[in-house]
Amino acid sequence: MSDRYKDTMDKALQCIHLARAINDRYPDASQMPAEEVANRKSLIVEASRLREIADAEKAQNSLETWASEPDSNTPALQATALNGHAKAAQNGGSDRFAEVDKALTTKRFAKALRAGVGSLTLEEKAALIEDSTGQIIVPHDLAGPIFLTLPRLGVLRNLALVRATGSNLVDVRALTQATAGWGQIEITNVGGATPPTDAAVAPSGPTTITVQDLVALVKIGTDELMDTDANLVSLVQEIVGQQFAQMEDDAFANGNGTSKPFGVAVRATVGGAIPAAQGVTAAASAVSPDQLKQMQYLITSRFANEGVYLASDDATQAIALLKDSTSNYLWQPSNQAGQPDVLFGRPFYRMSGLPSMTATTFFTEPSVLFGDVRSGYMIADRQQVTVQRLDERFADQGIVGFLFRQRVGGDVIRPAAFAKYLL
Repeated sequence: MSDRYKDTMDKALQCIHLARAINDRYPDASQMPAEEVANRKSLIVEASRLREIADAEKAQNSLETWASEPDSNTPALQATALNGHAKAAQNGGSDRFAEVDKALTTKRFAKALRAGVGSLTLEEKAALIEDSTGQIIVPHDLAGPIFLTLPRLGVLRNLALVRATGSNLVDVRALTQATAGWGQIEITNVGGATPPTDAAVAPSGPTTITVQDLVALVKIGTDELMDTDANLVSLVQEIVGQQFAQMEDDAFANGNGTSKPFGVAVRATVGGAIPAAQGVTAAASAVSPDQLKQMQYLITSRFANEGVYLASDDATQAIALLKDSTSNYLWQPSNQAGQPDVLFGRPFYRMSGLPSMTATTFFTEPSVLFGDVRSGYMIADRQQVTVQRLDERFADQGIVGFLFRQRVGGDVIRPAAFAKYLL
């Protein structure tokens, strides 16, 4: 079912629950004040209206599914669609009703930020969904720009396998423990051998990924809170997006798995470690061009063909200064926006969260990695952001605090996809 249908149903349920709460407060219905009677009635009316919208959305989805079937012949629908596209083009390609709905959502959300949930009418509060802890779930239209910011500012999110989930624990065994072989795979491979799996190629990674809480505290001055609705929401989106991008990228690089994702550098040595055969150790912490290039041949070709270099800040600086015998730099900076730098013909990414060359202890944490990130690392996303307003905590400073919470997990699912360089 579509997100729009689910969102409408959630709003209808919110109205129903609020109406039920009013009713339950008065065991004797005759003792219910007139104001409460009116509020309950308006909530029931709004829930009924939302139910009709949800039913219409469900019916439309069903019709569209039917109309999209290969054997359906629906010239009338095709003509209607073409007419709709033509009208949209005349209006600049905009959907007037969607724009009005988005503006209303922005206005309600901004009001909740500016003056708290208590300032909302029952109808406005019903339109903004709350989770079980009373935190407001940031509407999808407003949370979307936050998630668009993450891959723009982060590194690993652009490269890894990203999977949406509604669970706190994601089982990755279906991805990493598949079995393949010739002949009757249920019994044995041809010749009696056991069919190979990823676990047989190299130490296997974890079987599950835990989704963790990522929290950002945003402090906004009371004067800024009085800004226009659009400006206030845009400010929050930008601040939260930048904070989330930095925090999760650092965790994807070197998180220890305690209330945060496991980073690729930590997983190089802890729990399903990259074997010694897939690593090289520098002498005297000096970067060697030969060893860097050797990393491409320490993993199997299916991973190496899609491999990229990841390096810490100081390792990137050291690599960028390497020259060949004719004093030409080996590292080639990107000359096109949005494209990565290049080292030995492979994409090269600077990842600030990786351990620095000087901070690594006893050559246990890699400052440089090479591998197929999409095959080797998975991000589990629960694309839902909630916000909690802190009214009193910073009142003496003339500012209001907001706690934004995102849920995300990450881990190395195939250690065989990576080679490590210890400096």
